[in-house]
Amino acid sequence: MNNQEAKEILRLYRPGTPDQDDPDFAAALDLAKRDPELARWLAEHCSIHEALRRKFKAIAVPEGLREQIVSERRARFSHPLRRKAPLLAVAAALFLLLIGITRLYLRPRDDTSFSNFISGMSGKVQRQYPAMDLETSDMQQIRRFLAKMQARADYILPAGLQKTTVTGCAAFSWFGKRVSMVCFNSGTNSKPKTPDLYLFVIDRSDLRHPPAAAEPQPSLVNGLPTASWRSGNNVYVLAGSEDEASLRKYY
Repeated sequence: MNNQEAKEILRLYRPGTPDQDDPDFAAALDLAKRDPELARWLAEHCSIHEALRRKFKAIAVPEGLREQIVSERRARFSHPLRRKAPLLAVAAALFLLLIGITRLYLRPRDDTSFSNFISGMSGKVQRQYPAMDLETSDMQQIRRFLAKMQARADYILPAGLQKTTVTGCAAFSWFGKRVSMVCFNSGTNSKPKTPDLYLFVIDRSDLRHPPAAAEPQPSLVNGLPTASWRSGNNVYVLAGSEDEASLRKYY
């Protein structure tokens, strides 16, 4: 993730809310800790957000508002043709304002359904910034690191991935739930240490409506080929840049 990508994500960040538990926001916030320029931008963004929040909270309901609404309603019915156009314009403006406020303040931030999980993990791959915390081709070292980070380390790799070069891993929080990401290189690109296959592992108890099938289920999520399955206490999502047919050989 670069500075500009982080800004695009953080434009929707709401300080003082569970947003910080979202993996996308968490990655951008982590970059802000290491990027002074981004940190200054974030501080200004948060100060503006807090100022607006205080202003909205300070708005009091005007006295006589009820009477005014009743009066205008009566007037509207007494002069329908003359008042119809401006009232429709006001209604449209209020509707658009309501949509904007709803999107900003009422976005669900605690959707731990499996459908949201697979969508979120696919989004990380498509944005091309799922950075590795550890770069290594040693799978045992990866398992030790993930266990130390309190992420899933007891995963079982399908036969196809066992034959694929591992490049590293990462551990992160998703709505407060720990997720393991194991990265692989398919050998189809010119950079052997650059991953193009990502295996995400999460405890099935951390998901609402986890997949019931133990056999991998292929799906196209926002145009990205994926496969998901359940084994024991773990739920797996495999995503990569290859097409659906090519992805099958890894699971």
